[in-house]
Amino acid sequence: MRFDIYLESGPQRRRTWIYVPGLPGCSTVSPTSDAAVEAAASAIRERIDFLRRHGEAWPDPEPIEPVVAGHVIERKFLGFAQGTFPGDREPMPRDEAARGLRWAGWSREELIAAARAQVLPLSEKPATGGRSAAAILSHVAESEWSYVGSTLGSIPGGGAVMAAIERAGDEPWAALAAERDALMARLQRLTPEELSRVVERGEGKPARSVRRMLRRLLEHEWEHTLELRSRLDG
Repeated sequence: MRFDIYLESGPQRRRTWIYVPGLPGCSTVSPTSDAAVEAAASAIRERIDFLRRHGEAWPDPEPIEPVVAGHVIERKFLGFAQGTFPGDREPMPRDEAARGLRWAGWSREELIAAARAQVLPLSEKPATGGRSAAAILSHVAESEWSYVGSTLGSIPGGGAVMAAIERAGDEPWAALAAERDALMARLQRLTPEELSRVVERGEGKPARSVRRMLRRLLEHEWEHTLELRSRLDG
């Protein structure tokens, strides 16, 4: 099965990210562009396995054929998903939006499971460096509110929601559930106009659309789910 992949790379930290818009939520990062292309098939398999775990029908993708459809070389931002892909500008049918929200629910389940499985207290940073698991969870929540707010307008109560997560420390589960419930309630009310709106923001700035917003929400959560799982493997 062919999958168009998009690369984002540049000088900062010498990394290349790969995005697979045809499989929303699928992305991976590698030290070089060649390594990222080589890793694409494995990332695609892992994402399809995720969908199948939750009962989503998906045809057998083998053999997987990743095809580079675009390569963004950004001199300022790397790994910040600054690219806008052609499909991001397409109107999003309501059934496809509903599918994205369903996937987001499964994605949150797996993020929480990975966080609950951590050996260290959530608020403790690992000895190898990096953010604590609690900081990662707070970052994921804050980022998805930013994605939604920048596309649809701010959602009332966001500050209180984030503060509750930060205060929760090692027991953020209720606060995270409240955050996601509030976010999903807004996304369940998407209008036909919002589903088709595209806001162009000029050179160097990503366009804003519901399709891109949901793609980034899924990609970002998946990225940090895999980060937390890697700590368990370590």
